[in-house]
Amino acid sequence: MVQVSVIIPAFNAGRYLTATLRALSLQTMSDFEVIVVDDGSVDDTVQVASQFPDRRVRVYSRTNVGQSAASNFGCSVATGQHIKFVDADDLLNPQHLQLQLASLQSHPWHVACCSWGYFRESTTRFCIRSEIANADYSDPLDWIVDSLSCDEGMMGAWRWLIPRAVWDACGGWNEELSLNNDFDLSIRVLLASSGVRFSAGAVYYYRKGVSGALSGSVSRRSQESAYLTTLLGTRSLLQREDSPRIRRLCADRFQQWVFRFFPEFPDLVLQAERQIQDLGGSRLQMQGGRLLRFLLPAIGWRNVRRLQVLAQRLGWQKVQRWKQQRRLRQIP
Repeated sequence: MVQVSVIIPAFNAGRYLTATLRALSLQTMSDFEVIVVDDGSVDDTVQVASQFPDRRVRVYSRTNVGQSAASNFGCSVATGQHIKFVDADDLLNPQHLQLQLASLQSHPWHVACCSWGYFRESTTRFCIRSEIANADYSDPLDWIVDSLSCDEGMMGAWRWLIPRAVWDACGGWNEELSLNNDFDLSIRVLLASSGVRFSAGAVYYYRKGVSGALSGSVSRRSQESAYLTTLLGTRSLLQREDSPRIRRLCADRFQQWVFRFFPEFPDLVLQAERQIQDLGGSRLQMQGGRLLRFLLPAIGWRNVRRLQVLAQRLGWQKVQRWKQQRRLRQIP
C-alpha cells in the first residue's frame, strides 16, 4: 500500500499527458502510484501513458463511459491511503503531494486543499489565485460558504488530497453527471470530512483553452448535468444546514446557471428559476466586462445574453480567446 494514489481519467489527452506525467514523476515524495484510466480515447493516449518511463504509472483502458465512471474505476483499483485526482492536461508543482500529505498529519479525517491558477501553453507567466478560502477550516461547510461567496467557487476535485476513509464515506462520483460533476462530488467529500487543511506551497496548474474539454461543453446533456449537480449539491448542503446563508448561496448558484442556460434551454431556465424561488430568491447580477456592464441596465440581462449567443455564433469566441491570452501574457 502506498501513501497516495493519483487518479487520472483521460480522454483524447495524448497531446498533454506526457507533461502531466512528467510533473508527477518530479514530485519530491516517491511513495505514490499513478493510475491512468483511458476512457475510450481515439488518439494516442494509451500509447503515451504506457510508454512513460516510470514504474509507478499503471494504465487501464475502458470503453467510453465518462469521466465520473472512469474516476470511480481508478479508485476501485487504487491501493493508496489517500486519493488525489489530476486532470490529464494539468500540472502540479514538485512539492505538491508532499506538502498536502504533510498537512494531514494528525488530521486523518480532514482533506488537504491546494493553491491553483490558470495557464495555457506555458506556465512562465502563471499567477496563483488569491482566495479567502486559502486557510484551515474546522467546519468544512464554512469553507464552502467562503469559496462560493467570496472566491471564484472553484470546486475541482483536483483541489483535494482525500484520506481513504473520507473517500469511502462520501460515496464516490455520481456517474449520471458530466459537466460540473466536481461540484456535487466536492461538496460530498467536504461534508464527509472533519475540516480543511490548507497546504501552503502546493500549487495546481489548471490548463485553459483545451479543445473538447468537458468544462467547455454546451451540449444539451452537459447543461442537464449542470442543473442536476447543482440540485444535488443544494440538497446535500441543506441537509447539513438549512439556513438563510445556505439558501442564498444555493440560489445564487442556480442563478449563475440561469445566465448560462438562457436562451438555448428555456426548460432548464424555468426549472432553475423554480429552485431559486423555493430557496428565497437571488439578487445575483450577471458578471462581465465593461461592455456588459454598460448594456445591462439599458437592455436587461436577457437581451445581453441573446447578444452574447449571437456574437459566439459569429465567431466572437476567437476574439475572447485572444483577449484571454493577452491578459495571461500581461501577468508579470
